[in-house]
Amino acid sequence: MEEASAKGGRRLKIINEATMFKILVEGNGMLLSVTTKKRAFFFFVSRRFIGLKVAPTTDPYPGIVEICDYDILRILSQWDRLHSVKFEG
Repeated sequence: MEEASAKGGRRLKIINEATMFKILVEGNGMLLSVTTKKRAFFFFVSRRFIGLKVAPTTDPYPGIVEICDYDILRILSQWDRLHSVKFEG
């Protein structure tokens, strides 16, 4: 569990990661991601979006959630730029 301070107040952010599954719960909503060998499926329930988004898997590089610092609204605002990034190994 991670706690972060925001604008003088306290903001609770819960992050649980396993190999295939990631759960992020914060004030802006909830995100469940399921990663397979080729695709990552993101299930959002947030103020801005409720639904499913799909992106290619980025392993061994950091994923969209990590790049956006575990912030749901940042993930959604950066989605068009990040969801199709292809990393070269």
